[in-house]
Amino acid sequence: MKRKLLGSLLLSSYLLAGSYDNGIEFYKAMKYEKAMNSFLTATNNENNKAMLVIGIMYANGDGVKKDPLQSLEWFTKAANAGNIHAYSKLGNIYASGINVKQDYKKAHKWFTKAAEAGVAKAAYNLGYFYTGGLGVPMNLKTSLSWYEKAAIGGDINAQLNLAFMYIGGQGTPVDYKKAAYWIKKAKSTGNEKAELMWKEFKLKDYE
Repeated sequence: MKRKLLGSLLLSSYLLAGSYDNGIEFYKAMKYEKAMNSFLTATNNENNKAMLVIGIMYANGDGVKKDPLQSLEWFTKAANAGNIHAYSKLGNIYASGINVKQDYKKAHKWFTKAAEAGVAKAAYNLGYFYTGGLGVPMNLKTSLSWYEKAAIGGDINAQLNLAFMYIGGQGTPVDYKKAAYWIKKAKSTGNEKAELMWKEFKLKDYE
């Protein structure tokens, strides 16, 4: 009896785990109804990736009527279940105020979670928030810190903003050598703004 029960539980877990993968295949094939059913089954096993995709489906209107509130609800479920991509989604939604009341404090909360999980773009957004005092007190030192984390993570806009702060002495002493370091990083990707800054501030002299 115990063996049968254990076997049944293992089979159930296997089927739930496979539901997400099946859903992805259906989604790729644009069989959205089957995809939704598979993802909903996967959420019974607290699959946060399935929750995220359901949120995307409601956001895009993939096989369902576009519903920003349903999308937000599923992104929130995914985030509460630990999905890093959902952290960023919620941060962007609350920061933009599209289809929801703009709320920089909530955006800050979710961007912080994403940034702490290593999402460079989220760290850049936090740097921007502290530069402009969006949902938080303006703090250029904190802004510099977040831009640096984002820059290390490869975010080009953060590299540019960080260099500007070193050139202008915002939240830090003026440091053209550090500015040159970050502009050179951005310039290596072919970024036009970095090229202009490199020439305008004669940063080659500070390599």
